[in-house]
Amino acid sequence: MTWTPGSAGWTIRRRARTEVHAIQRGTWLASPMGMIRPSRGEATPELPRERLLAAGPRALSDAELVALVLGTGTARMSARAAALSLVEAVPVAELAWAPPNALAARPGIGMARAAAIAAAFELGRRGAWAPPRRGERCLDPGRVHELMRHAAFAERECFHVVLLDVRGRLLRTVQVAEGSLSQCPVSPRDALRPAVREGAHGVVFVHNHPSGDPTPSPEDLDLTDRLRAAAEVVGVLARDHVIVATGGYYSFVEAGRWRR
Repeated sequence: MTWTPGSAGWTIRRRARTEVHAIQRGTWLASPMGMIRPSRGEATPELPRERLLAAGPRALSDAELVALVLGTGTARMSARAAALSLVEAVPVAELAWAPPNALAARPGIGMARAAAIAAAFELGRRGAWAPPRRGERCLDPGRVHELMRHAAFAERECFHVVLLDVRGRLLRTVQVAEGSLSQCPVSPRDALRPAVREGAHGVVFVHNHPSGDPTPSPEDLDLTDRLRAAAEVVGVLARDHVIVATGGYYSFVEAGRWRR
């Protein structure tokens, strides 16, 4: 339908567009009565960027921090509205590990903003902890946990091996199997193949519990015994078996169930 300038329909449509643009610029305020415009003497709400520069990042809410990462909004939704919708739907602890394709499906996000969010959280993780690098000793269960902390947030149970040299220094990590939400069948042959192929002197076995509880199951105990026996046969020194989860980690060595 074409509205004639000056008609009632044309006036209403033009006013609606003006309100949307004002909302996106942050010059209109939400109230129970609708959208109201501040008077000339009334200060507009301080934007997240200005608040961060004035009071530091800790003064901002989770939604405001996410809004800064998002940058500008879209034609349909402002950055602040998209950020608020996102943090209300997904707790920040889960948001930090959410895959970009899952974030992109949220209102006002899309792939570009999802990539920015994922990059921001990854940068924060790298600054918050320093996992062992290649060539550094990686025998302490706590350091193994730091190295494999990302695996604790996987949606499925996966099995990894940490390859070590003769001095217990990190060579690299290899994922050897992926299972379901509650189990990950793996044979000793598959678990030890990378170590044999690459000439690693020792290994640490690692798998995750998506449930969040790192306590070993009876199946984990049985698997650990079989892995240690197989490692002795092929001449690889099995150092530990560490289970990682969002609730922490479990080390067979620390628990006294494994003597090196």
